[in-house]
Amino acid sequence: MKYWIAGLILFTGCWTVAFAGSHKSSNVQFSGRTVQSAPDGRTRKAKLFVGDNKVRLEYRKGGLEIVEIYDMENQRLLLLVPEQKIYMQRDFPPGQVVNPILPPGESNPCSVMPEGKCKKLGDETMYGRPVSHWEVTLKRQGTTLHSLHWIDDERLMSLRDVWPDGSISEMKLLGIEDIDGEKTERWQRTTVHPDGKKEVAVQWYDPLLGIAVREELPGGYVREIRDIRVGKQPEALFQVPDGYRQVDSNRQE
Repeated sequence: MKYWIAGLILFTGCWTVAFAGSHKSSNVQFSGRTVQSAPDGRTRKAKLFVGDNKVRLEYRKGGLEIVEIYDMENQRLLLLVPEQKIYMQRDFPPGQVVNPILPPGESNPCSVMPEGKCKKLGDETMYGRPVSHWEVTLKRQGTTLHSLHWIDDERLMSLRDVWPDGSISEMKLLGIEDIDGEKTERWQRTTVHPDGKKEVAVQWYDPLLGIAVREELPGGYVREIRDIRVGKQPEALFQVPDGYRQVDSNRQE
């Protein structure tokens, strides 16, 4: 998972197993609730509002209501504390804000990895589905890392990955299932590490929304979006209200 503001992004995670890419076309707008459950019974919940290339999350932290706003159009992240009427803002170069909810906009992995080099190796078919084959090269602490990825042309999720350490991940469609009355695709992702250790994750992908609405992760962790209501969201949800004071993100009030 990728977060670009350390200490500010307190709740969210990428919901898709696919590359979380920059989103440029209009997405389906909706509201709902996010729930993350841990094996020890702890849960984290938030209200969710997805607008046109914008995401808002509301939750409580340390006794305060916290609002996170991801504004991909303007490449900024906002953190609001309504009870104190203060907000923090971070602006980023194009492509640097990772969208936690919206579906990816293209198959190129470097759309969110400007430090990497991506080379398309060709168009192929995998498990009966058309895929784009990519090679990614990254430099980390003086070491050059190579990985291979086969991105589903329709779903924009990776069906196969060969990672720098030799691990191999594969994603396969298991079938169609209902979640809250909606048809979803159940996908299983299996990762085999060089030492033979295997990890399995399952996700339920909603074709209408273009995202996974439920994930069961290794170790017993579960993430899901509940009570989904499709519909246009008020633009005011993604703006700083009048009367709020901006503070430095490094300053403690």
